Amino acid sequence: MKTLQPDQNKPAVGKISVIHGPMFSGKTEELLRRVRRAKIARKKVQLFKPAIDNRYHATQVLPHFLAQAADESVQVGEAAHVVSHPREIAALLKNDTDIAAIEEAQFLDDSLIDLVRRFSRQGIDVILSLLDQDYRRLPFPIAPAPGSESGSRNVGEYLAIAHESLKLAAICVVCGQDAHHSQKLTLSSVNSEGKPIYKPASFFTEVVTVGTSQELTQNKLFAEKPREFPESIYEARCRYCHVVADEPQ
Repeated sequence: MKTLQPDQNKPAVGKISVIHGPMFSGKTEELLRRVRRAKIARKKVQLFKPAIDNRYHATQVLPHFLAQAADESVQVGEAAHVVSHPREIAALLKNDTDIAAIEEAQFLDDSLIDLVRRFSRQGIDVILSLLDQDYRRLPFPIAPAPGSESGSRNVGEYLAIAHESLKLAAICVVCGQDAHHSQKLTLSSVNSEGKPIYKPASFFTEVVTVGTSQELTQNKLFAEKPREFPESIYEARCRYCHVVADEPQ
């Protein structure tokens, strides 16, 4: 039998890794674990986050469980480049970078798909964390790049080009089972005790809404103004407990 001999002259190909799942499944924690592990191995890593996601910290990437410690003056997460468009990632990437890690990749436009492929061809490893479904249980849609005539695209394309994908599950807040879906709730009313009443969002409401959990919203962000509540919040739920109002049959 002929022995296969690796071609030492072949250029290195960067590994594309995708960490995906619903909200509150630990995607950010896994991304940060890999970033810190790479730094221990003396790899040069650059971390990026979309500007739209400023829920917990303007310039750091940190998981939900550290959000209450998210003082702008305290380093509790990992410092990140904040970008609005994938082209900014290309401009900020240094020549000696080994790994480009991108948090909440679903919020960046579809030109990121080609950029990830390009980085891989250049021998740069890419780690993406992203929501794989929207609140309707559909593949999360990706916005077209400005001036692009590309059709409807979704995060499934990242999974298709990935060399490695890791799907994480959260815990359903209703029954405690594994949760693979993000439940979107919209503010219905505020009761006589000043507590908000949330109901499942309609199938036809906006998809890209950056929100947080009801517990965090009530305990931290709005502690001083208890009668001011966000229009939308999210929870992790299993398929049985997940509800979409007005869902087509």
